[in-house]
Amino acid sequence: MHLAVLGINHKTACVEVRERVALTDDGCGALVRALTRRPDVSGAVAVSTCNRTEVYVSGPALPLRDVTLEGLCSTTTVCRPDVEGNIYYKEDGEAVAHLFAVASSLDSMVLGEAQILHQLKEAYRVAEEAGATGATLNKLLRRSFEVGKRVRTETRIGENSLSIASVSVDLAHNVFGSLENLAVLVIGAGEMAELVVTHLQGHGLSRIHVANRTFERALELAGRFGGEAVRYEAVEDHLVGTDIVISSTAASEPIIRRADMERVMRRRKNKPVFLIDIAVPRDIDPAVNRVYNTYLYDIDDLQDVVASNLDERQREAMEARRIVDEEVRIFQEWLGSLVVVPTLVSFRDWATGVKDQELEKFLGRMPDLTEDERAKVVALAHSIVNKLIHPATTRIKDLAGEDEGQRYAEALGVLFGLNGGPAGNETPPSGGEAEKGSESSPD
Repeated sequence: MHLAVLGINHKTACVEVRERVALTDDGCGALVRALTRRPDVSGAVAVSTCNRTEVYVSGPALPLRDVTLEGLCSTTTVCRPDVEGNIYYKEDGEAVAHLFAVASSLDSMVLGEAQILHQLKEAYRVAEEAGATGATLNKLLRRSFEVGKRVRTETRIGENSLSIASVSVDLAHNVFGSLENLAVLVIGAGEMAELVVTHLQGHGLSRIHVANRTFERALELAGRFGGEAVRYEAVEDHLVGTDIVISSTAASEPIIRRADMERVMRRRKNKPVFLIDIAVPRDIDPAVNRVYNTYLYDIDDLQDVVASNLDERQREAMEARRIVDEEVRIFQEWLGSLVVVPTLVSFRDWATGVKDQELEKFLGRMPDLTEDERAKVVALAHSIVNKLIHPATTRIKDLAGEDEGQRYAEALGVLFGLNGGPAGNETPPSGGEAEKGSESSPD
């Protein structure tokens, strides 16, 4: 069984491109269901965050690039030529290494941030509920969670960790100095918005207002932090008295447009306002930045703030990458065993069958043997068979993760006519058989 990942992230595409392929949970579910209806895809998991959209797939053969890209484009209605130059595609060991790096936050815009592991778990949950994961991706995703946890436990990469939410608040602090006497409006009441409010309070800011489409959620979040809830339809009026706006909703199109801000700025008498849009797709129309005294930053603009905090984390990242490399090797060995295990099982079944058949003939011709003598003959035959097949079985298992081990397994199948085929005409075990086979852990 082969693995592959196709994706777009903050390293390969700007936010204008990323927002076009961003997926909701429903979109992720629809994509993985569509992919796994194909005979060449055994499993699929789609991950979509503010900085990446990735699709992990398993299948009996490579490449899986075209089918995955077609599925992504069909789900998002993005034309393939518009994103072809921004995608990355990795197979087998490289795909495993990429996922483990993502889970360890080594591939995040904010190195060491903690949110990505939760986002991966949510993506896995959506795919699992859609019945799209398959045995190999089940193992891969679950192992990635353990790798991410191990990296955070064994390194200091997460100490004093940043997040998109904290960086956005730091940016506001860098611009204004003190935030204590400023009015802040947070639009959205999800996980990211909650992190923003937490960091705002850490800067001593008490005039926090929260707006959300569901007013009850705004009331809940604002209440927990001593802030004030704002009705969604009153956002424009509230912008008139706000100094900083931080927006993080799941809206599919901008909720603040240039015309809205032009009206707001006339009512503000052009008093400057600072807006940070950390949503993908973006909540605030980029044209807002052309309105006089309106200063808009999107998620890509936060990268300069991130870079200033990178050096210390890079030292910890070296140890994290060592852990990832070790975990990739372990998983590759398990993945390789999926190919050889069916053949080894068939080899043992064949040898046992020959032994049992010959024993039956021999014991049938020796009716005068006592029960003890018969038991000794059976034990001897069993021991001889085990000793004969042990060297080949052990050698192939040891090389299971390498091409040489797979070639030995294929040769064994041909020589002994395993898996139901005649000797000399045996077809090696297919990826589908491996997918349904071993449940052993890669640990």
